[in-house]
Amino acid sequence: MYRAPGGGAVIGGGTGLAVTGADIGWWLALGIALLITGALLLHSHRRRTIAAKKD
Repeated sequence: MYRAPGGGAVIGGGTGLAVTGADIGWWLALGIALLITGALLLHSHRRRTIAAKKD
């Protein structure tokens, strides 16, 4: 959790991203890119595992 200077309130979750100064579009793009990368890595790992069991 992060307390904004002079804010007096604890900022967390999605509101905390705005404190970094980055546009929300960049955070969404980063999240989508990470999800796609993770899905591709998981898919390739499963294919290698299945191929190894067949041999």
